Amino acid sequence: MADFFPNREAELLEWLKNFGVVVAEDAAAWGIPANTASGLTTQITAYEAVYEAANGENGTKALLVEKNEKRDALKAEVRNVKNKFIDYNDAVSDADRERLGLPRRDRIYTPKPRPTSRPTLEVLPTNNRQHTATAINQATGKKNKPNDAHGVRFVSEIRDAPPANAEDLRHSVFRRKVVEVFDYAEEDRGKKVFYAACYENAKGEEGPWSDIIEAVIP
Repeated sequence: MADFFPNREAELLEWLKNFGVVVAEDAAAWGIPANTASGLTTQITAYEAVYEAANGENGTKALLVEKNEKRDALKAEVRNVKNKFIDYNDAVSDADRERLGLPRRDRIYTPKPRPTSRPTLEVLPTNNRQHTATAINQATGKKNKPNDAHGVRFVSEIRDAPPANAEDLRHSVFRRKVVEVFDYAEEDRGKKVFYAACYENAKGEEGPWSDIIEAVIP
């Protein structure tokens, strides 16, 4: 199934703004907690502000990195709201889904088991201030997803000490592909970053996490 987010970032921003407005309007009727709806609105507003700043005449590399981080965190939250409160909610009609910018519900139920395999995460410096993370299929040793995986959830954070668990890493992004590129600001060079990854099914359910990988920003 194709991802529901628009590919072009300008179109994505408009899509997100519409999604946030519809969720705010119908949160009570759909059983979405008020703080979830308001938090989503806050994230969208913050992303729009840094998007405009990063793409303006005074845009900087730091603003670009901040924009990308806010975009990825916002997309993860939208996916979370969709999975928890919209996809299996009988109060949300097909017409409501169209208002949200989502495809109509698939009426044929297909079980989607939680992924059982655990990726091996490879993190390599690929440019100045850049890391490329790749989720390797342990069963094949190749860059392919197992059959029960819809995509890969990558988490990361710049920090001095490793986290106790992968879930403690603050920055999260979902990708249908097994490779993700992380760009950092000039002032972050030499800092430690911790990464982890897991496979995720189409319902947003996570499989086992990889080992936590430590890397230094080149």
